[in-house]
Amino acid sequence: MMEKKQTAVQWLFKSARLDMGIYDWLLCIEHAEEMEREQIIDAYVNGEHQQGFEGEAEQYYNEQYGK
Repeated sequence: MMEKKQTAVQWLFKSARLDMGIYDWLLCIEHAEEMEREQIIDAYVNGEHQQGFEGEAEQYYNEQYGK
């Protein structure tokens, strides 16, 4: 059975703690943002395979989210 993936929000919710310092909070947020970016790109790539397009996932992310 395939292990379910964790969303960036789920990871952040489980990883962040109220007693963390600001630096650790910023690291958690940065990691969650990178996870979200990768998840969006993966979703786009998976959708491309269904539509016959490939290679534009990174461009799509950059256009939509400005990174």
